[in-house]
Amino acid sequence: MNEIDQIRRQMAQIRHDLHQDVSNVVSGVSEVVNEVSGVMDWRSALRGHPYMLVGAALAAGYLIVPRREKVAEPSQDSLASQVVPETLTRKKRFRPVSLAAELLWPIATHAVQAYALIWIENRLKQYLRVGPDGHGLDERYGNEFQRTAPGHLR
Repeated sequence: MNEIDQIRRQMAQIRHDLHQDVSNVVSGVSEVVNEVSGVMDWRSALRGHPYMLVGAALAAGYLIVPRREKVAEPSQDSLASQVVPETLTRKKRFRPVSLAAELLWPIATHAVQAYALIWIENRLKQYLRVGPDGHGLDERYGNEFQRTAPGHLR
């Protein structure tokens, strides 16, 4: 029986070691997932460094938008005597970045305005301690009328 007890102890020790190894791996993976999700969350970066991100957006916009070509304007006297060369006429070319910016700019500004208004409204509600219907916030708020959802019976 001595050998059987020894084998059982070894098996229990192996199970215990495996359980500890698995729990260590799971906790390590969950820590890595938390760190990666924190790094990849753009909202936390926006909350942490709003001015830096606005500056980066302005710099990117300055670099992406093409500069206008300087066109020499002839005087009134020479206009009558000269034919306008083709170099002075501006050629339109396809600019996908400018097109995308023109399409996305109204959407982005609307989203920023909506976010700002919601943020300001929530700050004012916290400051004034007012609920959505104008009543003050307290523990009883929302419990004045106990109703079920439409279509459901009690």
